[in-house]
Amino acid sequence: MGINSQSFDIKTVATMIGVATALAGVVGTWTLMQYRLDALEEDQKALAEEVSSVSTDVEKKGEEVKCLICSAHDIPCPGC
Repeated sequence: MGINSQSFDIKTVATMIGVATALAGVVGTWTLMQYRLDALEEDQKALAEEVSSVSTDVEKKGEEVKCLICSAHDIPCPGC
């Protein structure tokens, strides 16, 4: 009878250690994911600003090309 209660205690302790380790893993993973999400959001914000800048540059170049086409064909274009 003493052996059964002792093995039960060891099993209980091992189970508690396993549950605590699993919970620690979940907390660690959540913390790491929050850090990585913050870093990704910063990268996304920088890329969005870069895309906006490139879009503005493309629009300016488009206007230049339009004016060059209009001047090459002697067509009056608005804004040129």
